[in-house]
Amino acid sequence: MNRDLLSKEMISQVRGEDEQEQTFGSYRAATGRNPISRLLDYVSGVFTPILPAMIGAGMIKVLISIFMSLGFLFSDQQVFTSLLSDQQAYTILLVISDGVFYFLPILFAASAARKLNSNMFVAAAIGASVLHPRLTELFQSGEEVRFGDLSVIDGQSASSIILMLVVVWMASYVEKWLDKHTPYWLKVVAVPTLTLMIFIPLMMFVLGPLWGYLGQHLSDGLAWLFDNAGVFAGLLLGGAMSLLIMAGMQYIMATDYDRLAYKLGYDHVFPVVVAAVLAQTGAAFGVFFKSKNVKVKTLAFWTGLLAMMGVVEPAMYGVTMRFKKPFVAALIGGALGGAFMSLFGTEATAIGGISGLPSLGLFVGPTFIYAILGMLISLVTAGVITYFMGFVDEKDEHSQVVSTSDMNASPSPNSVVEKSPGS
Repeated sequence: MNRDLLSKEMISQVRGEDEQEQTFGSYRAATGRNPISRLLDYVSGVFTPILPAMIGAGMIKVLISIFMSLGFLFSDQQVFTSLLSDQQAYTILLVISDGVFYFLPILFAASAARKLNSNMFVAAAIGASVLHPRLTELFQSGEEVRFGDLSVIDGQSASSIILMLVVVWMASYVEKWLDKHTPYWLKVVAVPTLTLMIFIPLMMFVLGPLWGYLGQHLSDGLAWLFDNAGVFAGLLLGGAMSLLIMAGMQYIMATDYDRLAYKLGYDHVFPVVVAAVLAQTGAAFGVFFKSKNVKVKTLAFWTGLLAMMGVVEPAMYGVTMRFKKPFVAALIGGALGGAFMSLFGTEATAIGGISGLPSLGLFVGPTFIYAILGMLISLVTAGVITYFMGFVDEKDEHSQVVSTSDMNASPSPNSVVEKSPGS
């Protein structure tokens, strides 16, 4: 076999690359008219291969929530007496439903590397390093974790999708540069080793702590706003919550408002978070009613249903962000619903692990009716705006695939259909 051909084949196997057809979505990302549009296309495209796992796990999570609300299932401090006698049943079921979401940064890193044409397994190793159980144990000990004089990333910052995207993007350039300038006989060892040695410390000791620092100050700023700005605080957080989820900031904030709810017996932030989740639900259902593509309608319906039950990621990354305008509609709906929640001082008496309709029981009290109305405002507003503002729909299955030979040609005018208010 020709030496150059053998070299290319071995390198391809070592790097874990596989040749795939370019999708219409990635083509749009490459030729987007503005950086924000390209970013949303890219993030959504990275999540597309992961969606089936997220939807399946999300449905199990919803079923567990329903069983708990019906009294068939209790937490691991109680006994699952109706169907099982094992106290650990809840924990096991939780692991089944939550494993995908817990390790989502690893899956995201691998998928992002695949789109960037770099080694997806090296990228996954970068993500796995900051989620290692031994590191998690150190954080749970309550002591400050340091490496010499350096701060260390915490588990909350490690869950940031944007942070992982930045690290994998940077790593892809360094990896390709090393691959190009390293002798062939040394590539299999030097390229992955140097990539890991550069970017695991960079994420663990530099970018991660910086991200956590920013998140903590953001959380403090929001707390100040809720103490002093009232409606404006609900408007701002409701509108920005989906962006904060992308940034992984919701975990940092959750710690603070959970502590506040325990101290005061109520919380004003969690209702706004629920409003933002219901806005993503409304936007997904807006796509369902507006789209003419059967596959898009099916995806929008099921992910919207999951979002309504509190599992928002599939709808946000797989539908609203994918079509961009529905994502904007969700931000608007969340802002209006959040402002309404804050205007009437809607209170959550506890913080739940899920933030959709199953969280209604947490609002039982004097402001219960305002919680329901705030949810409806978010859902309906986002859905109506999505429907009447329109979006670029995928006309049919054939328009979603662009062959390699067509990449240098202009896209066919029949490949997309612009949805307008009059359509």
